[in-house]
Amino acid sequence: MIAATRAEPDGRWVLPKENAGAWVERLLEGAQVIAPVAGPEGEEVYDVVRTPHQVLWDFVNPLDPPKRFVLPQTEPLARIEKTDGRFRVEPIHDEAPRVFLNLRNCDLQGFHFLRRMHAADLPDPSFLRRFDSLTLVSLACTRPCPWGFCICCEGGPFLREGYDLQLTDLGGVFLAEVGSAKGRKALEAGQGLFRPATEAEQVRRLELEQQALRSFGPETCHFGSAMRRISTRRVADELWEAMGPWCLECGGCNLACPTCYCFSVKDRSEEPWRGNAGGEGSAEQVWTRCRIWDSCQYQAFTLEASGHNPREAKRERIKRRFYHKVSAQYYRKDQALGCVGCGRCILVCMGTTDMPSVVAAIRKGRWEGGRL
Repeated sequence: MIAATRAEPDGRWVLPKENAGAWVERLLEGAQVIAPVAGPEGEEVYDVVRTPHQVLWDFVNPLDPPKRFVLPQTEPLARIEKTDGRFRVEPIHDEAPRVFLNLRNCDLQGFHFLRRMHAADLPDPSFLRRFDSLTLVSLACTRPCPWGFCICCEGGPFLREGYDLQLTDLGGVFLAEVGSAKGRKALEAGQGLFRPATEAEQVRRLELEQQALRSFGPETCHFGSAMRRISTRRVADELWEAMGPWCLECGGCNLACPTCYCFSVKDRSEEPWRGNAGGEGSAEQVWTRCRIWDSCQYQAFTLEASGHNPREAKRERIKRRFYHKVSAQYYRKDQALGCVGCGRCILVCMGTTDMPSVVAAIRKGRWEGGRL
């Protein structure tokens, strides 16, 4: 019985690895479970799991970001019907309960960044209802991924808050830290499978965190210096111009980034519903309004109906992207950097205008062609 978790929101428990599959089975009884799995060609991807054996517990962070489960690439927002010359709009919401299992902490921070953005100004109920139905179970990184720099932007490898449950691999067991009521509920689903953590296990968890922090080495992404320069307009236009040819406008940086949310809206025509053999209540036309991922690095993204494009030049689009990610003005607005240090931009960028390369150029005041 683990009822003590109700009184100990920061309690620490241990799941023996031989019990992990049974815990996943119980989670599947009450919610859809999303976790890292082996893809068709053996690659690691996040996907919906149907059986416990699909779940990966030792993996490098998948290249495909998990944001598509909270911000789908094509997301239905509303159903629009035209009947007898009149229009009816019905919002579409997805509130299915989901458990995100073994989410890396950089991506968890990306989720919270997206939630803050969608809750600000004009709140987005479609996103918020989907997000609030999630239980976030992260798996801390006891060793850095080869391209990650989460240590530079509070993206990990371990977190103090923000998770519902945070797991740490101690070898033969997983140590679980409870961070919320949702986390306690997920833990209680494993009644009889968890036990309280011993003092030695808690000490070992702290040792692994310190070991992971030391493993990043001396080379880091110096956001502070870059933020001062970009926020006070001390980045010369010539520097952005020099970066321009290195960007191939593929949009990969936006699509792979856990904190990017640029989108377009399109109406998709559907087959009308004819009611009673075309009689009363028949819809003449039906559309689904969809939000679709877009990229601020595409030339047409800011193209206006008049034909004017305020960011037609590539240098202006690169400048805008990194001002949004790194400036103090947006840090104040978003309460965080627009980067969680996952390193996916390093992998997908074919022209080397990835975050560490551009931040280094801003800090030094010169462009050296990225990673040569």
